[in-house]
Amino acid sequence: MPRHTVSRFPAASACAFVLSLAVPFAALTATATAAAPSRAPSAAADTEYLGKLNTELVANVDDLDQVIFKPVRDLSKIKFATPPEAGTKVTGGRLYHPPQDKSSLLTILVEPEDEAPFIYADLNQDNTLSADESIALKRGEDDSPYLLEATIKLPLAGSSFQSFPLFVQYFKGVQWDEMNEGERMLMQSKRAFATGIVDVQGRKTLVKYGYDGRSKKISAMNGEQGVDGNGDGEVDMERLSPEGAEAQEETVIFRAGDAFVSTKKVDVEKNQIVMRAHTASDYKRVELTVGSELPDFNFTDFAGKKRKFSEFRGKYVLLDFWAAWCGPCRREMPYLREAYKRYQDRGFEILGLNNDPDINPIKDWLKKNQLGWTQATPDSIKDVKRAYRINLFPTTLLVGPDGKIISLNQRKKDQPRLRGQDLLKSLDDILPL
Repeated sequence: MPRHTVSRFPAASACAFVLSLAVPFAALTATATAAAPSRAPSAAADTEYLGKLNTELVANVDDLDQVIFKPVRDLSKIKFATPPEAGTKVTGGRLYHPPQDKSSLLTILVEPEDEAPFIYADLNQDNTLSADESIALKRGEDDSPYLLEATIKLPLAGSSFQSFPLFVQYFKGVQWDEMNEGERMLMQSKRAFATGIVDVQGRKTLVKYGYDGRSKKISAMNGEQGVDGNGDGEVDMERLSPEGAEAQEETVIFRAGDAFVSTKKVDVEKNQIVMRAHTASDYKRVELTVGSELPDFNFTDFAGKKRKFSEFRGKYVLLDFWAAWCGPCRREMPYLREAYKRYQDRGFEILGLNNDPDINPIKDWLKKNQLGWTQATPDSIKDVKRAYRINLFPTTLLVGPDGKIISLNQRKKDQPRLRGQDLLKSLDDILPL
């Protein structure tokens, strides 16, 4: 088995941000209108659409967290119904248990010499690992022999759903920089979705909601929500997708075909979803898609000058929504600095859209670290963030000289990647010599 050394930050690297609900959607210029269909629904605002939840939760596999498993030297300290054979490599750790909101799930990774690895998870938490708590690790969709996956189903007492799914990935034979000899790295999900079908104007529409494993409820005003807007039978929850959003004490309106809807309530115990109709004018989201023109917007730079995004026409522009308080954002800065230095002569620019509460110390920090590209002040871009539904940092997108979007950095759609070393490679491929 080859031994690989990986030096990178794990996928779970985004900072959350609470959108200001008091900000009206107005400042976007005349071209910054939502990408809504020309036909507006005639349904009255009090029209409701009903639906039901599916019987099983699905794991939210975005932004997985890493867990280091350490070697188990003394197997007698763990109660196995069937102890591993001699020569078997055994490592262990505790996975995060969402219904309990703590890292309490004892999990053991077993790697026999001549057999496929598997895991034990103490599902009933009786400190004994039985045969029915053994879970096979299998290859994922890309069929890589070094990336194995499993879904652990945690019992969920007192809920209409019988279990809470925990998605786990194991990088077989991979040695990460921060690991010691003999340790293993597993990635795990922490959240889950409840899905359902709602009849919207005779169209069976798939919907998706973040499920709170502790309260065993779904909030219509908070948490992740998604609606299959284009009718392809899936809900795209990738960042900047118009089919997904995170509600934060607010009503989120989605487009579903020619209709516009929001969730009124989700009653898990009664298995009932109630959505309400909205007019097209209620829909304030700017839908961002690759190939579409990014609407112009106004902003104020750190020097206090009033600016417009259209000033960058003719350039390749990376829009970087970031904050200095966000660790993953700061880790991206060396790559942005290198990209700016290396590709500015090839028509590349960066527009930083800052989200710090006080920009005065940020100005000094930027100067000290030689990060000299244009920065927009937080107050001047509140409407932009709200229109794009941005609440995770860093969020980046690349726009071409014609103002059209080249990449939203969406992994599942095979778009040019805009983070770390991948950013440099993408720019080298895209920019003219």
